[in-house]
Amino acid sequence: MNDVVIRILDTSNTVLGDLDLTNFTDFPLVLTKGIVNLDNLKARTGTFSKTFKVPNTKNNANLLSNVDNINSRKDYRDALNRKPCVIIVSGTQIDKGFIQVGKVFDGFELDSYELVFFGNNIDWVKSASELKLRNINYRNNNQFYRTDIINTVNSSNSDVYDNCYPYISKGGNEDIAGLNAQVRDFYPSFYLRSIIERGLNDLGWNVSSSFLDLNSSISNPVSTHVKRLACDLSPSFTVAEDVVKDSVSRAELTTNVEVGYLDTDIIIFDNDSTPPNEDVNGNYDNGTGQYSLPADGTYNVDVSLEFGNWVAITGLYVNVTVSLYIAGTEVDSISRRLYKLRNETITGTLRTNGLLNSNATVRVSFVSDGGVSGIEAKGHVLLGSYIRVQRQSEIVEGNSFNLNEIIPSSPTLLDVINDFTRMFNIYYWTDVKTKTIYLEPRDTFFESKTSALDWTNKLDVGKGYEVDYISSYKRNVEFKYKDLNNDEWLKGWQDLNKRIYARYNHVLPERFAEGSNTVELGLFSAVYSHDCVEVSPVNANLVFTSLKVWNEYINPESAPSERITNYNPKIFLFNNGTQLNVSGGNRQIKKFGRLETTIPYGIFETYNNTTSDINLSFTGDDGLFSTYYSNMFKNIEEGGRLIAYLNLTSTDVDNLDFRKLVYIDRPSKLNGYYLIEQLIDYNPLSDGLTKVSLFKFENLGSVAIDGTQQGNNSNNDDNGNTPAPLQPIYVEDGSNLIEVYIENPLTGLIEPVYR
Repeated sequence: MNDVVIRILDTSNTVLGDLDLTNFTDFPLVLTKGIVNLDNLKARTGTFSKTFKVPNTKNNANLLSNVDNINSRKDYRDALNRKPCVIIVSGTQIDKGFIQVGKVFDGFELDSYELVFFGNNIDWVKSASELKLRNINYRNNNQFYRTDIINTVNSSNSDVYDNCYPYISKGGNEDIAGLNAQVRDFYPSFYLRSIIERGLNDLGWNVSSSFLDLNSSISNPVSTHVKRLACDLSPSFTVAEDVVKDSVSRAELTTNVEVGYLDTDIIIFDNDSTPPNEDVNGNYDNGTGQYSLPADGTYNVDVSLEFGNWVAITGLYVNVTVSLYIAGTEVDSISRRLYKLRNETITGTLRTNGLLNSNATVRVSFVSDGGVSGIEAKGHVLLGSYIRVQRQSEIVEGNSFNLNEIIPSSPTLLDVINDFTRMFNIYYWTDVKTKTIYLEPRDTFFESKTSALDWTNKLDVGKGYEVDYISSYKRNVEFKYKDLNNDEWLKGWQDLNKRIYARYNHVLPERFAEGSNTVELGLFSAVYSHDCVEVSPVNANLVFTSLKVWNEYINPESAPSERITNYNPKIFLFNNGTQLNVSGGNRQIKKFGRLETTIPYGIFETYNNTTSDINLSFTGDDGLFSTYYSNMFKNIEEGGRLIAYLNLTSTDVDNLDFRKLVYIDRPSKLNGYYLIEQLIDYNPLSDGLTKVSLFKFENLGSVAIDGTQQGNNSNNDDNGNTPAPLQPIYVEDGSNLIEVYIENPLTGLIEPVYR
């Protein structure tokens, strides 16, 4: 009998103990291992077990956080979480992952815990679903919003910076009369490669990918372009609402505080706890009167100071200045003349102006002179006076800001990875020993046939086998971006052209059932291109091309007067370089008051003589479907799956790399190379056979691309006011024209125009 150990660890891999196990011969520790399910384009699988039971002993109860006791769980936040563990068979570690409690049986049957095991080869997926994009540690996280920084960042690349500043037409240009792009017309976007690499690194994983040009020994020219893929995540470009809320501190005086002539008195507001006062994160020190900045940025300091009880003033008034200091330096002030015969209040907002870092502190102080007489004056700041400090949400030119704080709170790392996977048909393999995630598009994921594993002698033909041909898909397989939100120009374009921009529908052969399946992105929506006349020279031949997201559907000879601030995230290719017009001349942008031929622009697909190195539309001969899915769909339509029993040893399974192909030499009708889809119910306690799903890996070519499914119109007349040319349908009998039909642009119906 094999010796089985399930060893429970803590998050730092310290051993907590071993579970008590019984009935090893009946112990159903069977594992399913895999990376891909060709019946489901959205599925990427890992290692998992069927449910199994362990006894409800005191030791097990302690290791499993006492989940059997509803009222006294050790830690309710942790009780139902997965427990890190390793599985050891006969002294050899066969897998590492997590145990999770499903049910507890007490009295119904044998007292026991029902558990399931998950291998950590896809544990990063769960972690990625919990990691917010805004919580990733980005390089050069703190930046100043200035022309020199924008130019410096754009002239670099994703090897140095995690962001760029493209010009995207969003309306609301401040210097529309001067055809001049100003600072606030450039908002930061994040490189896709940086998000994936930084995020997975933060989770403790290395990333190897020639596609992303990350730690791979295989060079890939395409990676040069992929490295420039960028994501527009924050259209409003404001500090997130919860970040602003966390910065708030309010404090007031509970007693009168004496202030005097030519003194620089620090006003210490002693009550920061009684509502409406608050200091949730402890930023304000009511003993020193200083506010410690929780993060870089611009802060507003609202003051309301009531002065009174003036004494020793010869004249009628006193001149008072209330000043804001940062690290001992005055950065802003309010000055007023106050009269001694009445109480008067100074109210206003003092600003830090972004010239700070998170180690600085702010304080409010006071200085006065004696008015016209110059005689000493003393008075009081009266109780009820208060100070309120809050991070400024709007980011304006000259401000400092943190990249991660402008990202909305909802998107996660997995949201980005899922869309990345669906766009480029990415396959993944995780090496848990080196904590490395390998990722490539399907066509380049698998290693060459020369490194294939020969499993001919492991195949048990006598056990029987099954040859399966995929039929689970519906006839129509639709690839599309997330439906639009508030992108009114592209909505109008779609309504006019009667089609969904960047969508592609692949039609499978007739053996597939009627209906449709959809592969849809969950985060990114498509984005259209634009001739940026609003920030280009008057000469139309020199107008450059970039992206547009507008809140109106209007003729694009200018741009909307109001800037759009809410739309779905976009993905595009960022370039900082020249654009050539049809005559070969350099197009120009006017930015920061200068005409330049180096243009920081975004491109989604080729438009108006501006070529995209990657066509991000699913349509077209060079589109995402054609480039990354057509070979696979040829295999889905014509290829076959082998499900058979193989004699796999624990060494085979422990060292299995799903990037390697499998070769079977005989019988002849099974001869060929296969990719491994799944090991089904592998039992590490047994030397018996394991059921394996293999898919024939062969070069069958690619499916035909439907050229009638278009991308954009790719011309200068794409303005939404003129419909796309309607193609008539001719019905002929030999050489005789019988009928002509054409699509009604208003109804979308096919109507006869000649009979």
